Amino acid sequence: MVSSTLEQNCARSAESFVGQNNEAACVPADNARTRVLIVDDEVTLLRLMKLGMRSMAGEWDLHFAENGESALKLIGEKPFDVVITDMRMPGMNGAQLLNHVLREHPRTVRIILSGYADLNEVMNCVGLTHQFLNKPCSLDDLKICLHNVTNVQSHFNHEKIRAATAGLKNLPSLPKTYLEIAEAVQSDSCSTELIAEIAAKDPGLSAKLLQISNSAYFGFGRKIFSVDEAVQLLGVSIIQSLALATPLYSSFDQKKCKDFPLEQIWDHSAQVASLGRGLYRQHMDDPQLAEQAFAAGILHDIGKLILADSLGAEYSEVLKQSRETKTPLYLVEQEKLHTTHAEVGAYLLAIWGLPIPLVETVACHHHPQRCGTKDICLAGIIHISNALQHTQPGHPDIVPSTVNADYLKEIHLDEHFEMWRQQLADGEF
Repeated sequence: MVSSTLEQNCARSAESFVGQNNEAACVPADNARTRVLIVDDEVTLLRLMKLGMRSMAGEWDLHFAENGESALKLIGEKPFDVVITDMRMPGMNGAQLLNHVLREHPRTVRIILSGYADLNEVMNCVGLTHQFLNKPCSLDDLKICLHNVTNVQSHFNHEKIRAATAGLKNLPSLPKTYLEIAEAVQSDSCSTELIAEIAAKDPGLSAKLLQISNSAYFGFGRKIFSVDEAVQLLGVSIIQSLALATPLYSSFDQKKCKDFPLEQIWDHSAQVASLGRGLYRQHMDDPQLAEQAFAAGILHDIGKLILADSLGAEYSEVLKQSRETKTPLYLVEQEKLHTTHAEVGAYLLAIWGLPIPLVETVACHHHPQRCGTKDICLAGIIHISNALQHTQPGHPDIVPSTVNADYLKEIHLDEHFEMWRQQLADGEF
């Protein structure tokens, strides 16, 4: 029987898996410390931060500014890897500062410190910010946040793609999903069930809602793994406010990457999500992990969308070579781009603060053995579900990723895979 100790199997630090197949592009050229800028107009609080974080000086190159204008001067001298700013400041506020950072230095990770009373301001900078921290924020929480972000940064140093990924305000959706959610959030009869049903089918919108719900700002006190739970916790009113204040989604511009099979990838992701959930429900009897598998399945190929949206023509050539040579896409990506959609997707989810097991699954869904466990894990389930879905007809523009036979034997599921494949062919999933 497959173990249900998924959380234990997956609870590892992000730096151990993002970029491990990308040594040439992702390992820093030197041992330079990560540059961090903290901006807050409360002088006493800033002084306490300086004292409390002095022990981290060997790891981080820490700078402090009392207002937006001073911060811009420091940023103008040399860009920062991370900028953390208070929301409410006299003169230039946090949103205005981060808007400048996004425009001039998109690779920088942007974090807001905000109190609950600043909800309207938070709504207005959802697209500008990778993570929100509730103010007052303990030094321990601040250090944990910085550790998680800087660790994953240090292992993904592909500058062009890093800037494109960190510079994303949101992820494009299919036009029909865009219209459905826009209509839903503006309806007087809008419900969390309806929003969750629409959002759960869309990788970009799912990722955005998980980013927001996992923000320390909302203080749910635990990691949120499923879109349904995220929508239930946030509530209709907050989601409506978010959707009206700033786009949670946008329509994909097919002109950027004319050969990108967007609808097929959406369909594939939804089917992988359903398969992952089905495997847990039918064969492992763990409803909670089944919902985590669904979310992971929806998100597993999100890096393809990022690459198509940010690299356009270059990624179109990658897709073309994959089709013409019958080579799995991630192998061509590695050859041509020195990274893969798995790593790119994991990087975005990591800097957005999503739970580590989801980040790890996206990073390792082609290589689940990298999770370092002899037992099944979430990445293994999505790897199997991905391969199972690719055994089905109907995706001529996507070169299938095959299952890792050695991995199946190692976790004693080689016979199960054939059984599951037949069940899928017979319509039993």
